[in-house]
Amino acid sequence: MGSSLRLPPIPSHSTPVGGRLLNFHHKWEVITSDSWVTSIVGKGYALPFREFPPPILPHPSYCSEEHLLLLEQEVQVLLSKGAVELVPEQERGQGCYSRYFLIPKKDGRLRPILDLRILNWFLKQEKFKMLTLAQVLLALNDGDWMVSVDLQDAYFHIPILKSHRKYLWFVVGSQHYQFAVLPFGLTSAPRVFTKVMSVVAVELRRKWIAVFPYLDDWLIKAKSPELVLHHLQSTTQLLFDLGFSVNVPKSHLEPSQRLLFIGAVLDTTLNRAFPPPQRIQDIQALVPMFRSGAVIPVLRVLRLLGLFASCILLVTHARWHMRALQWCLRKQWSQHKGDLEGSVKISGDAAADLKWWIADGNLSQGRTFSQPPQVTTVITDASALGWGAHLGDLEVKGHWSPVEQMFHINPLELRAIRLALKAVLPSLRGQSVQVLTDNTSAMWYINKQGGVGLYLLCREALRLWSWAKDHQICLVANHLAGVLNVRADTLSRHFSTDHEWRLHPDQVCLIFQMWGFPRIDLFATRENSHCPLFCSLQYPVQGELGDAFQMTWCDQLLYAFPPIPLIPRVLRKIRQDRAQVDG
Repeated sequence: MGSSLRLPPIPSHSTPVGGRLLNFHHKWEVITSDSWVTSIVGKGYALPFREFPPPILPHPSYCSEEHLLLLEQEVQVLLSKGAVELVPEQERGQGCYSRYFLIPKKDGRLRPILDLRILNWFLKQEKFKMLTLAQVLLALNDGDWMVSVDLQDAYFHIPILKSHRKYLWFVVGSQHYQFAVLPFGLTSAPRVFTKVMSVVAVELRRKWIAVFPYLDDWLIKAKSPELVLHHLQSTTQLLFDLGFSVNVPKSHLEPSQRLLFIGAVLDTTLNRAFPPPQRIQDIQALVPMFRSGAVIPVLRVLRLLGLFASCILLVTHARWHMRALQWCLRKQWSQHKGDLEGSVKISGDAAADLKWWIADGNLSQGRTFSQPPQVTTVITDASALGWGAHLGDLEVKGHWSPVEQMFHINPLELRAIRLALKAVLPSLRGQSVQVLTDNTSAMWYINKQGGVGLYLLCREALRLWSWAKDHQICLVANHLAGVLNVRADTLSRHFSTDHEWRLHPDQVCLIFQMWGFPRIDLFATRENSHCPLFCSLQYPVQGELGDAFQMTWCDQLLYAFPPIPLIPRVLRKIRQDRAQVDG
């Protein structure tokens, strides 16, 4: 940052954080008319029970002396912040107790946890939208300057309605306590905090401040360091006026074009996002353990897959190269059984695919967060007979082999997309391609680079991505309603019955002399029909009768020379209609 720029002063409160918003409710009423938010700020949050609150639950058993001392120290911190309060002695035993205990952290220290699983079962599970990394990446521009603000004890600002605090009781030693503020572990806590803070973000955006709130971590961006500092000052002042304090050590208050935010290193000079260095190190340390034939604990497999999943938006083809391990896990372990003590034998395919994660540059190159400047659209469709596609005025199509005709339509749709793209390759090489399909399964498996639902679909999707990568094609799929996908649908259905092949007229004449002279050729065109009338799907001319399978074949002599893929269907139709057919 240039010497002429100075960080704005960050105001802070001297009063305890616990439920502090109660003292600032009049300020909230100035920025919002949302009665749900103002009610929480002015009175406290009422737990959203499904039908009835939980029953009175006895307090959990006593913990070890070592843990008791640590828990008592933690409670003293919570008391000093106003986050918890003592339960009056005369009220003890009349509320809902939860277990308060310690779990180890990554650094070896212990973290206190309020186990609210029983209480959460009685609460409504209401949907809400949080900021996502994908939204942030789409909003960033080349050369933006950024700062981040971390809120001090964010949840503790939200008060709990006094009559509902009895559902948040816990015991440490001989003392009974209750949370007076929004605790961690409450299933509705992220929703409550996000919705309350959304009105603050709206107020800032009214002032043309580009702010991205993710729970207690907020990103601010602007076109220049001077402007981002001005917006930082406006943001911290509004937060202070509403009762919040900024955690300065955890905030990044100096304007920067490279910043860590919600698990991603954002670099606006390179226009790219990267996995944090520690995540890269963790992946590189774990992957060598996953050799072919190695027996790995389920928890370690899940941890590695979790690291891979955190890289999906930051590493090109990340989803692709975690599928083999996912399928290896799925074949040997079921999450529904909940046996986390089990182990998984690593397959050769999974071990080979995992080497991609530690190959030079695959993790460190990051991923651009700019949109491709130009996208080429290819519209495709598949039927039981074949596939069709068009790119502008260019049309391509093909028919399925007898073996392919036995496949389900979903993998055929994916195969149709690959064959269609190969057919129009000279027009696509090195481009971003949008595939429009009326099959949602095909769309999903393309965009997710495979999946763990159906192996055949995953295999077809990865085969498509492998081909696209070889030709430097970036794929994205979108849905096109079937009623609008007329042209590709026609191409996928009409080619096979409009063939120009036919038996030699002399041979046909011999057949007719033996069996009789039919009036209708079931599979023909104007150019190759042997009868006065013919069935066809493409040629609207005199003598054309439409789809042969839609008419009744009984009570008349017919001639059929069907395409090979249609022979099983023709035989079924003959048996069904008890027809007499020359062919």
